[in-house]
Formats: sequence, structure tokens, C-alpha cells
Amino acid sequence: MARSQLDIKQIYEYESVVFVERVIIKNGWKYRDQEKDNDIDGEIEVFSNEGETTAKIIKIQLKATKELKYSEESIIFDCPIKFLNFCDVCDIPVVLVVYGVDEERAFWIWTQKYIFKALDSEGAEWRNNTSTVRIKIPITNEVKQSEDFYNALENISNEGVNEMQQWRKRETSEYYFTILEEKDNSTLNKRRISAKVYIERSFATSKDSMEELIKKINQKVKNNNYSKRILTERNESGEPDYVWLYLYDDLIQYESGLSFCRVEWINNKETNEPILLRKFDQIIEDHNIRIKWESNYRPLQDYLLLNSISKKEYLESIREILYFAKNELGSLAELFNKENKSEFYKHISFKRSEYTKNFLAMSDILPPYECRELNKILYEALTDLDNLAISIEQKQGNENYLNSLYVKKFPKQLAILEYEIEKVI
Repeated sequence: MARSQLDIKQIYEYESVVFVERVIIKNGWKYRDQEKDNDIDGEIEVFSNEGETTAKIIKIQLKATKELKYSEESIIFDCPIKFLNFCDVCDIPVVLVVYGVDEERAFWIWTQKYIFKALDSEGAEWRNNTSTVRIKIPITNEVKQSEDFYNALENISNEGVNEMQQWRKRETSEYYFTILEEKDNSTLNKRRISAKVYIERSFATSKDSMEELIKKINQKVKNNNYSKRILTERNESGEPDYVWLYLYDDLIQYESGLSFCRVEWINNKETNEPILLRKFDQIIEDHNIRIKWESNYRPLQDYLLLNSISKKEYLESIREILYFAKNELGSLAELFNKENKSEFYKHISFKRSEYTKNFLAMSDILPPYECRELNKILYEALTDLDNLAISIEQKQGNENYLNSLYVKKFPKQLAILEYEIEKVI
């Protein structure tokens, strides 16, 4: 019968935890293990001399090695780039501890300060690395039961957040993402903004890093507060009710509408129910952000390769949907323009289930590269048809509202569809 075994790396890691925890507890502070993840192993909670918590936290990442590497007055360590990326966007001080098993000694460095004072001072090129970055830890920064060590950590816990804010003249998180598209999807009663965002591939491999980045992207989109009324000088002043983020680490994924992560932020969770993510994998409670990782949090390149279809198969699969959309876009505009609109509403009610059925069917179709524009226009048209039916069903807005938001777009969408069909055929 097979029994579980510890490999040598696990033993080293365990020894590093025991060593650091013993030093921290000796000063009357707490050391807590974090759930096993990619970037953070534990955290230190700082207490006063009277034994009361200061509510100050320092994140700790432990790296154990059999033998420490020395160079002049420093410890040399090849630090994983994804850990540095995480620290680069994290708003809580993070301390890296490198533990030498043979010597039973450990050395520390405040990672964000090192990024700003050492790495960034030589240029931002280090962020282009895909594996590791070599760092130097002064041998004076030893983890041991000493007043100097404890005072240094206490100062970081007290002033670290403020110092990081001063260093970050440019928000460092913006090195790692680009907003590709913003849309105002508001109804009459709710402000809903969505954004499609490209994430640097090296950054997207860590959930811890992504959690920190998601908070910052969400805040940026909220601050942008894009409104489709911008050209009429009727900008929205209040916060949106919802922000939806679709995250991509490959532009082919973006063009195909296949995000590796979806995010929903809800303003005032007491009155606003989730729409995009009724089911989710993770929630950031203090920000009311829900996260859904797609395809087991793996890039979707394999999905694209396995599920993309030929041009012939694609056109066959959308033939009936396309015919339905073209017919509805044309007929609804005509019906709406009649003085008596009862036939318009009767038609919407009769076709209600078909709008949703075709909209959902399009969500499962992956077009070949040549047909991506046709697919995009068709999908947007079906979205508007379904949203129109929802607005009428829920009595959202008057006829002027329905016309300005949906109906008046239909003739243009029909013309663009015809144009894209001619291009593809």
C-alpha cells in the first residue's frame, strides 16, 4: 500500500516556516500560514509592547534553498518573475525571506521597495522577463531575534502603505493590462459598464496576482465611467450599478470572444442582484467583486485549436440564425414606424423565446478568423433583439427610449450584416 511521502523540497519549505515562525513569535507577534498558493506563504500580524494588535499586516513569501549564494555583501537569489509581478501591484507590504537550510540562516527584503529603488531605477525592462530576475539581499538584512530586525518590520508595517503610494507616481499595475474596449450597457434603471481587457501573459498565470490586478482594473473602469451619451454632453456623474470585466491574455481569444476570466462588480449589493455571475469561483468580499475563471484558469489556446470550425461549417451553423436576425431587424423597424404599434408589441411577445434561443446559440459558435467580423455583428444584433424584448417585458422605458436604444439601430445593423455577408461569400 502506497504511503504519502515528503520530497526534499517540501522538507526545506517546512524548515523555513518553522525557522521564521519561531523568530516572529519570540517578539510577541503572530505568524499565520496562508492557504497554499503561488505567491504568498504567510503573514505577520504586528502587536504592541502591551500585547495589543496594531491591525498591521505584512505578507511573507518564503524561499528555501539548500545553500545560500553569496556575492560580496549580498545574498544572490533568482526570484520568480510572477512573484515580483504580484508585489508590483499589491497594496500591502510583501517581504521575501530566503532561507538557507545548511546554514540555518535566513535573509529578508521588502520587495516593493526593492522593485522601486533597485529594479526600476535601472529601467522597467525587468518586467519583460518571463522566468526570473536576479536580486541582491544585503547580508545585514538577517532574520533573527534582534531589535534591528523587529524594528525594521514594524516600520514597514506602519509606513509601508504610505511609502508605496508615494513611489508609485505612475500606477505600476498599468504595465500589465490594456483596456481594449469599453461599453455602456445601461438600461433605463441601471448603469452597467463593461470592459474587455488584455492581460500580459506572464502576469495572467497567477491567481494571486490577478486578484490584485482585478481590483485595480475594476476601479479604473469605474473611474472612467464611460457613457454612450458622451457626445450629447450628458455624462453620468454617479457610480455605475454594475461593472463587468472580460479578461484575455491572447488577442485571438479577444477576437473570438473567449475570455479566460470574467468579473462582476456590484454597487450596493443590497438592492442589486448579480446578473453576469450568478455562479462564480471566488469573491473579493471587501470589494464585492465576483470572479469566474474559465477553462480551469488555463489559457484557451487549446480550446481554440480544438473547437474552431471551417468556413463552410460555420456558415452552415449560422444559416438559420442569420436568416432569423435579418428578418427581425427589417420587420421590427417597419412595425415600430406604424402609428398603431400594437402589432409591434404582439410580434415581440410572439418571438420572445426565439430571441433568447438564437442569442444563446451564437454564444457556443466559434468562427474561423475570416468570419470574425460577421460573427461579431450578428452577435451584437441578436443581443439587441433580446435586450429589446427584456426591456418591453420588464416595462423599462417609453417608446422614445426603446427607439433610441434599439430600434433605430436595426436598419444600420441589417445593412452591415449584408455587407459582411458579401465580404465573406
